[in-house]
Amino acid sequence: MAIIPPDWAFPRADSLPPYAFVTTDAAKAKVLAAGADLIDLGLGNPDRPPPAAIVDVLHAHADAAQSHRYHPGIGLLELRQAIGHWYAGRYGLTLDVDSEVVVCMGAKEGISHFCFAALSPGDVVVAPDPCYPIHAGGPRIAGAEVEPYEARADVAPADAVAAALARVTARGGRTKLVLANYPQNPTGRSVSKAELAALVRVVQRSGALLLHDLAYADLDFQARFAPSIFDCGVPADEVRAFAVEVCSLSKSYSMPGWRVGFVVGSERMVGALSHLKSYLDYGSFVPIHHAAAWALRHGDAIASELRELYRARATTLVAGLREAGWPEVVEPSSTMFVWAPLPPAWRERGSMAAVTSLIQEAHVAASPGVCFGPGGDGHVRFALIEDPPRLLEACARIGRWLAR
Repeated sequence: MAIIPPDWAFPRADSLPPYAFVTTDAAKAKVLAAGADLIDLGLGNPDRPPPAAIVDVLHAHADAAQSHRYHPGIGLLELRQAIGHWYAGRYGLTLDVDSEVVVCMGAKEGISHFCFAALSPGDVVVAPDPCYPIHAGGPRIAGAEVEPYEARADVAPADAVAAALARVTARGGRTKLVLANYPQNPTGRSVSKAELAALVRVVQRSGALLLHDLAYADLDFQARFAPSIFDCGVPADEVRAFAVEVCSLSKSYSMPGWRVGFVVGSERMVGALSHLKSYLDYGSFVPIHHAAAWALRHGDAIASELRELYRARATTLVAGLREAGWPEVVEPSSTMFVWAPLPPAWRERGSMAAVTSLIQEAHVAASPGVCFGPGGDGHVRFALIEDPPRLLEACARIGRWLAR
Protein backbone atom coordinates (compact mmCIF):
# COMPACT_ATOMS: atom_id res chain seq x y z
CA MET A 1 0.00 0.00 0.00
CA ALA A 2 1.37 3.40 -0.99
CA ILE A 3 2.01 5.81 1.87
CA ILE A 4 2.31 9.58 1.44
CA PRO A 5 5.80 10.57 2.62
CA PRO A 6 5.46 12.45 5.93
CA ASP A 7 7.85 15.17 4.76
CA TRP A 8 5.61 16.10 1.83
CA ALA A 9 3.86 19.36 2.67
CA PHE A 10 0.54 20.65 1.40
CA PRO A 11 1.60 24.27 1.79
CA ARG A 12 -1.51 26.18 0.74
CA ALA A 13 -3.85 24.04 2.80
CA ASP A 14 -1.44 23.88 5.74
CA SER A 15 -1.06 27.67 5.83
CA LEU A 16 -4.78 28.31 6.37
CA PRO A 17 -6.55 28.37 9.74
CA PRO A 18 -9.77 26.35 10.15
CA TYR A 19 -12.52 27.91 8.05
CA ALA A 20 -14.77 30.27 9.96
CA PHE A 21 -17.97 28.27 9.65
CA VAL A 22 -16.57 24.86 10.57
CA THR A 23 -14.86 25.91 13.82
CA THR A 24 -18.00 25.27 15.87
CA ASP A 25 -19.25 22.21 13.96
CA ALA A 26 -18.11 19.74 16.61
CA ALA A 27 -19.97 21.57 19.38
CA LYS A 28 -23.11 21.79 17.23
CA ALA A 29 -22.92 18.13 16.26
CA LYS A 30 -22.65 17.11 19.90
CA VAL A 31 -25.78 18.96 21.06
CA LEU A 32 -27.74 17.83 17.99
CA ALA A 33 -26.74 14.22 18.64
CA ALA A 34 -28.13 14.61 22.15
CA GLY A 35 -31.49 15.64 20.70
CA ALA A 36 -31.27 19.38 21.36
CA ASP A 37 -33.34 21.89 19.40
CA LEU A 38 -30.47 24.04 18.14
CA ILE A 39 -31.25 27.51 16.76
CA ASP A 40 -28.36 27.95 14.34
CA LEU A 41 -27.64 31.59 13.50
CA GLY A 42 -24.07 30.89 12.44
CA LEU A 43 -23.83 30.65 8.65
CA GLY A 44 -25.43 33.38 6.53
CA ASN A 45 -27.41 30.81 4.58
CA PRO A 46 -30.72 32.30 3.33
CA ASP A 47 -33.68 30.28 4.59
CA ARG A 48 -36.17 31.37 1.93
CA PRO A 49 -36.21 29.48 -1.39
CA PRO A 50 -35.88 31.46 -4.61
CA PRO A 51 -39.23 32.60 -6.00
CA ALA A 52 -41.07 30.21 -8.30
CA ALA A 53 -40.63 32.54 -11.29
CA ILE A 54 -36.85 32.05 -11.17
CA VAL A 55 -37.10 28.30 -10.67
CA ASP A 56 -39.56 28.06 -13.57
CA VAL A 57 -36.97 29.54 -15.94
CA LEU A 58 -34.45 26.95 -14.75
CA HIS A 59 -36.93 24.14 -15.34
CA ALA A 60 -37.83 25.37 -18.81
CA HIS A 61 -34.23 25.43 -19.98
CA ALA A 62 -33.26 22.19 -18.25
CA ASP A 63 -35.41 20.29 -20.76
CA ALA A 64 -33.44 21.64 -23.75
CA ALA A 65 -30.81 19.22 -25.02
CA GLN A 66 -28.27 21.94 -25.75
CA SER A 67 -28.41 23.10 -22.12
CA HIS A 68 -26.39 20.06 -21.08
CA ARG A 69 -23.35 20.84 -23.22
CA TYR A 70 -20.34 22.97 -22.34
CA HIS A 71 -20.87 26.69 -22.78
CA PRO A 72 -18.53 29.73 -22.94
CA GLY A 73 -16.48 29.91 -19.75
CA ILE A 74 -16.99 33.66 -19.41
CA GLY A 75 -20.73 33.04 -19.08
CA LEU A 76 -23.77 32.81 -21.32
CA LEU A 77 -24.16 35.95 -23.48
CA GLU A 78 -27.76 36.34 -22.30
CA LEU A 79 -26.56 36.55 -18.69
CA ARG A 80 -23.70 38.91 -19.49
CA GLN A 81 -26.16 41.18 -21.28
CA ALA A 82 -28.46 41.06 -18.25
CA ILE A 83 -25.51 42.04 -16.03
CA GLY A 84 -24.87 45.00 -18.32
CA HIS A 85 -28.55 45.94 -18.13
CA TRP A 86 -28.47 45.67 -14.31
CA TYR A 87 -25.46 47.97 -14.01
CA ALA A 88 -26.82 50.46 -16.53
CA GLY A 89 -30.18 50.68 -14.77
CA ARG A 90 -28.80 51.01 -11.25
CA TYR A 91 -25.52 52.80 -11.66
CA GLY A 92 -25.55 54.34 -15.14
CA LEU A 93 -22.54 52.24 -16.16
CA THR A 94 -22.12 51.02 -19.72
CA LEU A 95 -20.15 47.77 -19.88
CA ASP A 96 -18.65 45.91 -22.80
CA VAL A 97 -20.16 42.53 -21.97
CA ASP A 98 -17.53 40.70 -24.02
CA SER A 99 -14.45 42.17 -22.32
CA GLU A 100 -15.56 43.77 -19.05
CA VAL A 101 -17.86 41.07 -17.63
CA VAL A 102 -17.16 37.51 -16.51
CA VAL A 103 -19.63 35.17 -14.80
CA CYS A 104 -18.36 33.23 -11.78
CA MET A 105 -19.59 30.40 -9.61
CA GLY A 106 -20.40 32.79 -6.76
CA ALA A 107 -18.51 35.82 -5.47
CA LYS A 108 -16.09 33.69 -3.46
CA GLU A 109 -14.93 31.83 -6.56
CA GLY A 110 -14.46 35.08 -8.48
CA ILE A 111 -12.43 36.66 -5.68
CA SER A 112 -10.23 33.64 -5.03
CA HIS A 113 -9.48 32.98 -8.68
CA PHE A 114 -8.78 36.64 -9.36
CA CYS A 115 -6.19 36.43 -6.59
CA PHE A 116 -4.66 33.39 -8.32
CA ALA A 117 -4.64 35.27 -11.62
CA ALA A 118 -3.12 38.50 -10.32
CA LEU A 119 -0.97 37.70 -7.28
CA SER A 120 2.23 35.85 -6.59
CA PRO A 121 4.48 35.29 -3.56
CA GLY A 122 5.91 38.59 -2.37
CA ASP A 123 2.92 40.68 -3.43
CA VAL A 124 1.10 42.67 -0.75
CA VAL A 125 -2.68 42.95 -0.43
CA VAL A 126 -4.50 45.37 1.87
CA ALA A 127 -7.72 43.75 3.16
CA PRO A 128 -10.18 44.53 5.97
CA ASP A 129 -9.98 43.14 9.49
CA PRO A 130 -12.45 41.74 10.39
CA CYS A 131 -13.47 40.41 6.99
CA TYR A 132 -15.32 37.66 5.18
CA PRO A 133 -12.69 34.90 5.25
CA ILE A 134 -11.97 34.78 1.51
CA HIS A 135 -10.96 38.46 1.54
CA ALA A 136 -7.82 37.53 3.46
CA GLY A 137 -7.74 33.83 2.56
CA GLY A 138 -7.79 34.34 -1.22
CA PRO A 139 -4.62 36.46 -1.26
CA ARG A 140 -2.89 34.11 1.19
CA ILE A 141 -3.74 31.04 -0.88
CA ALA A 142 -2.15 32.85 -3.85
CA GLY A 143 1.01 33.37 -1.77
CA ALA A 144 0.60 37.08 -1.10
CA GLU A 145 1.12 38.91 2.18
CA VAL A 146 -1.97 40.51 3.73
CA GLU A 147 -1.77 43.88 5.46
CA PRO A 148 -5.01 44.44 7.42
CA TYR A 149 -6.91 47.68 7.59
CA GLU A 150 -9.24 48.39 10.49
CA ALA A 151 -12.88 47.80 9.56
CA ARG A 152 -14.36 49.56 12.58
CA ALA A 153 -17.34 51.86 12.85
CA ASP A 154 -15.28 54.66 14.38
CA VAL A 155 -12.67 54.73 11.58
CA ALA A 156 -13.39 56.12 8.11
CA PRO A 157 -12.69 53.40 5.50
CA ALA A 158 -10.50 55.70 3.41
CA ASP A 159 -8.40 56.63 6.45
CA ALA A 160 -8.03 52.99 7.47
CA VAL A 161 -6.94 51.97 3.96
CA ALA A 162 -4.54 54.92 3.73
CA ALA A 163 -2.95 53.95 7.05
CA ALA A 164 -2.45 50.36 5.87
CA LEU A 165 -0.95 51.51 2.58
CA ALA A 166 1.41 53.80 4.49
CA ARG A 167 2.58 50.92 6.69
CA VAL A 168 3.43 48.87 3.61
CA THR A 169 5.33 51.78 2.05
CA ALA A 170 7.20 52.52 5.32
CA ARG A 171 8.75 49.06 5.34
CA GLY A 172 9.80 49.34 1.70
CA GLY A 173 6.91 47.44 0.15
CA ARG A 174 4.37 48.21 -2.53
CA THR A 175 0.72 47.24 -2.35
CA LYS A 176 -0.56 45.48 -5.47
CA LEU A 177 -4.23 45.03 -4.50
CA VAL A 178 -6.68 46.61 -2.08
CA LEU A 179 -9.73 44.51 -1.29
CA ALA A 180 -12.79 46.29 0.11
CA ASN A 181 -16.34 45.13 0.88
CA TYR A 182 -19.29 47.46 1.45
CA PRO A 183 -21.90 46.69 2.68
CA GLN A 184 -19.52 44.75 4.88
CA ASN A 185 -19.65 41.22 6.15
CA PRO A 186 -19.38 40.58 9.11
CA THR A 187 -19.91 44.04 10.61
CA GLY A 188 -23.10 45.03 8.76
CA ARG A 189 -21.62 48.44 7.96
CA SER A 190 -22.69 50.39 4.90
CA VAL A 191 -20.99 53.45 3.43
CA SER A 192 -22.19 56.53 1.61
CA LYS A 193 -21.18 57.38 -1.94
CA ALA A 194 -18.83 60.03 -0.55
CA GLU A 195 -17.14 57.56 1.79
CA LEU A 196 -16.72 55.05 -1.02
CA ALA A 197 -15.36 57.76 -3.34
CA ALA A 198 -12.76 58.74 -0.74
CA LEU A 199 -11.62 55.10 -0.50
CA VAL A 200 -11.44 54.79 -4.30
CA ARG A 201 -9.32 57.95 -4.53
CA VAL A 202 -6.91 56.68 -1.86
CA VAL A 203 -6.38 53.46 -3.82
CA GLN A 204 -6.09 55.32 -7.11
CA ARG A 205 -3.35 57.60 -5.74
CA SER A 206 -1.45 54.60 -4.37
CA GLY A 207 -1.17 52.90 -7.77
CA ALA A 208 -2.69 49.66 -6.44
CA LEU A 209 -5.49 47.65 -8.00
CA LEU A 210 -8.91 47.64 -6.30
CA LEU A 211 -11.36 44.77 -5.91
CA HIS A 212 -14.68 45.76 -4.35
CA ASP A 213 -17.03 43.03 -3.11
CA LEU A 214 -20.62 44.22 -3.61
CA ALA A 215 -22.28 40.92 -2.70
CA TYR A 216 -24.83 42.75 -0.50
CA ALA A 217 -25.82 45.25 -3.19
CA ASP A 218 -29.51 44.91 -2.31
CA LEU A 219 -29.17 44.75 1.48
CA ASP A 220 -28.21 48.34 2.28
CA PHE A 221 -30.79 49.67 4.72
CA GLN A 222 -29.72 53.30 4.21
CA ALA A 223 -30.25 53.35 0.43
CA ARG A 224 -32.20 51.06 -1.88
CA PHE A 225 -29.07 50.28 -3.88
CA ALA A 226 -25.73 50.08 -2.10
CA PRO A 227 -23.13 52.38 -3.70
CA SER A 228 -20.96 50.98 -6.46
CA ILE A 229 -17.37 52.03 -7.06
CA PHE A 230 -18.54 52.91 -10.59
CA ASP A 231 -21.20 55.35 -9.33
CA CYS A 232 -19.59 56.92 -6.27
CA GLY A 233 -18.60 60.29 -7.69
CA VAL A 234 -15.26 59.28 -9.18
CA PRO A 235 -15.57 59.14 -13.00
CA ALA A 236 -16.33 55.56 -14.02
CA ASP A 237 -13.70 55.58 -16.78
CA GLU A 238 -11.05 56.41 -14.19
CA VAL A 239 -12.24 53.64 -11.87
CA ARG A 240 -12.42 50.97 -14.55
CA ALA A 241 -8.74 51.62 -15.31
CA PHE A 242 -7.66 49.93 -12.06
CA ALA A 243 -10.67 48.29 -10.42
CA VAL A 244 -13.25 45.53 -10.60
CA GLU A 245 -16.43 44.88 -8.64
CA VAL A 246 -17.79 41.49 -7.61
CA CYS A 247 -21.51 40.78 -7.20
CA SER A 248 -23.59 37.74 -6.31
CA LEU A 249 -27.18 36.59 -6.67
CA SER A 250 -27.06 34.56 -3.46
CA LYS A 251 -28.60 37.05 -1.05
CA SER A 252 -30.54 39.35 -3.38
CA TYR A 253 -32.64 36.53 -4.85
CA SER A 254 -32.22 33.69 -2.29
CA MET A 255 -30.03 31.69 -4.67
CA PRO A 256 -26.99 30.71 -2.52
CA GLY A 257 -26.86 27.09 -3.66
CA TRP A 258 -27.00 28.07 -7.34
CA ARG A 259 -23.47 29.51 -7.17
CA VAL A 260 -23.71 32.41 -9.59
CA GLY A 261 -21.99 35.78 -9.41
CA PHE A 262 -20.02 38.08 -11.66
CA VAL A 263 -16.98 40.34 -11.87
CA VAL A 264 -17.07 43.57 -13.89
CA GLY A 265 -14.75 46.47 -14.62
CA SER A 266 -11.15 46.76 -15.79
CA GLU A 267 -10.72 44.94 -19.09
CA ARG A 268 -7.26 43.74 -18.11
CA MET A 269 -8.34 42.48 -14.68
CA VAL A 270 -11.47 40.78 -16.04
CA GLY A 271 -9.40 39.36 -18.88
CA ALA A 272 -6.85 37.88 -16.47
CA LEU A 273 -9.62 36.16 -14.49
CA SER A 274 -11.34 34.93 -17.67
CA HIS A 275 -8.06 33.54 -18.99
CA LEU A 276 -7.38 31.64 -15.76
CA LYS A 277 -10.94 30.31 -15.65
CA SER A 278 -10.56 28.98 -19.21
CA TYR A 279 -8.12 26.48 -17.71
CA LEU A 280 -10.14 25.75 -14.57
CA ASP A 281 -13.80 25.37 -15.49
CA TYR A 282 -16.53 25.58 -18.11
CA GLY A 283 -18.85 27.53 -15.87
CA SER A 284 -21.98 26.23 -14.18
CA PHE A 285 -25.12 24.57 -15.55
CA VAL A 286 -26.42 26.79 -18.36
CA PRO A 287 -30.09 26.83 -17.18
CA ILE A 288 -28.78 28.57 -14.03
CA HIS A 289 -27.48 31.34 -16.29
CA HIS A 290 -30.86 31.73 -17.98
CA ALA A 291 -32.59 31.94 -14.60
CA ALA A 292 -30.02 34.40 -13.25
CA ALA A 293 -30.51 36.59 -16.32
CA TRP A 294 -34.25 36.63 -15.66
CA ALA A 295 -33.66 37.58 -12.01
CA LEU A 296 -31.38 40.48 -12.91
CA ARG A 297 -33.83 41.86 -15.47
CA HIS A 298 -37.12 41.23 -13.66
CA GLY A 299 -36.37 40.52 -10.00
CA ASP A 300 -36.05 43.94 -8.39
CA ALA A 301 -39.27 43.48 -6.42
CA ILE A 302 -37.91 40.16 -5.13
CA ALA A 303 -34.73 41.84 -3.90
CA SER A 304 -36.72 44.66 -2.30
CA GLU A 305 -38.90 42.18 -0.41
CA LEU A 306 -35.88 40.29 0.90
CA ARG A 307 -34.25 43.57 1.95
CA GLU A 308 -37.28 44.38 4.11
CA LEU A 309 -37.33 40.83 5.47
CA TYR A 310 -33.76 41.08 6.75
CA ARG A 311 -34.25 44.62 8.04
CA ALA A 312 -37.27 43.50 10.10
CA ARG A 313 -35.41 40.48 11.43
CA ALA A 314 -32.50 42.71 12.46
CA THR A 315 -34.87 44.96 14.40
CA THR A 316 -36.42 41.94 16.12
CA LEU A 317 -33.12 40.34 17.06
CA VAL A 318 -31.49 43.51 18.33
CA ALA A 319 -34.51 44.40 20.46
CA GLY A 320 -34.62 40.84 21.81
CA LEU A 321 -30.92 40.79 22.66
CA ARG A 322 -31.21 44.11 24.49
CA GLU A 323 -34.18 42.86 26.46
CA ALA A 324 -32.23 39.69 27.28
CA GLY A 325 -29.47 41.78 28.82
CA TRP A 326 -26.92 41.76 26.00
CA PRO A 327 -25.46 45.30 26.11
CA GLU A 328 -24.24 47.63 23.34
CA VAL A 329 -25.99 45.89 20.47
CA VAL A 330 -26.89 48.18 17.57
CA GLU A 331 -28.94 47.54 14.48
CA PRO A 332 -26.89 46.94 11.34
CA SER A 333 -27.09 49.48 8.54
CA SER A 334 -26.89 46.68 5.97
CA THR A 335 -26.41 42.95 5.24
CA MET A 336 -28.12 39.99 6.94
CA PHE A 337 -26.06 40.00 10.12
CA VAL A 338 -25.99 41.49 13.61
CA TRP A 339 -22.45 42.15 14.83
CA ALA A 340 -22.67 42.14 18.60
CA PRO A 341 -19.90 43.11 21.03
CA LEU A 342 -19.26 40.36 23.56
CA PRO A 343 -21.00 40.76 26.92
CA PRO A 344 -18.55 42.09 29.55
CA ALA A 345 -18.27 38.74 31.35
CA TRP A 346 -16.96 37.11 28.16
CA ARG A 347 -14.56 39.73 26.83
CA GLU A 348 -11.45 38.26 28.42
CA ARG A 349 -12.36 34.71 27.42
CA GLY A 350 -12.97 35.62 23.78
CA SER A 351 -15.54 34.96 21.10
CA MET A 352 -14.75 31.28 20.52
CA ALA A 353 -15.34 30.45 24.17
CA ALA A 354 -18.52 32.54 24.21
CA VAL A 355 -20.03 30.88 21.13
CA THR A 356 -19.07 27.40 22.29
CA SER A 357 -20.83 28.06 25.59
CA LEU A 358 -23.87 29.48 23.78
CA ILE A 359 -24.14 26.29 21.75
CA GLN A 360 -23.62 23.93 24.66
CA GLU A 361 -25.73 25.71 27.27
CA ALA A 362 -28.28 27.82 25.40
CA HIS A 363 -28.55 25.72 22.22
CA VAL A 364 -28.06 28.86 20.11
CA ALA A 365 -25.27 28.98 17.53
CA ALA A 366 -23.52 32.05 16.17
CA SER A 367 -20.19 32.74 14.48
CA PRO A 368 -17.21 33.66 16.70
CA GLY A 369 -15.86 37.04 15.69
CA VAL A 370 -12.27 35.81 15.78
CA CYS A 371 -13.01 33.64 12.74
CA PHE A 372 -13.23 36.84 10.70
CA GLY A 373 -9.78 38.01 11.79
CA PRO A 374 -8.04 39.19 14.96
CA GLY A 375 -10.03 42.42 14.87
CA GLY A 376 -13.25 40.48 15.28
CA ASP A 377 -12.46 38.64 18.49
CA GLY A 378 -14.46 41.00 20.68
CA HIS A 379 -17.67 40.24 18.78
CA VAL A 380 -20.16 37.55 17.79
CA ARG A 381 -21.99 37.50 14.45
CA PHE A 382 -25.63 36.43 14.33
CA ALA A 383 -27.10 35.56 10.91
CA LEU A 384 -30.68 36.68 10.28
CA ILE A 385 -31.89 33.36 8.91
CA GLU A 386 -34.90 32.70 11.13
CA ASP A 387 -38.29 34.41 11.40
CA PRO A 388 -39.15 36.61 14.42
CA PRO A 389 -40.72 33.90 16.66
CA ARG A 390 -37.61 31.77 16.38
CA LEU A 391 -35.33 34.79 16.88
CA LEU A 392 -37.22 35.74 20.04
CA GLU A 393 -36.92 32.18 21.32
CA ALA A 394 -33.16 32.43 20.73
CA CYS A 395 -33.10 35.69 22.70
CA ALA A 396 -35.02 34.12 25.59
CA ARG A 397 -32.46 31.32 25.76
CA ILE A 398 -29.63 33.84 25.58
CA GLY A 399 -31.21 35.81 28.43
CA ARG A 400 -31.13 32.71 30.64
CA TRP A 401 -27.55 32.04 29.58
CA LEU A 402 -26.49 35.59 30.46
CA ALA A 403 -28.17 35.34 33.86
CA ARG A 404 -26.15 32.27 34.90
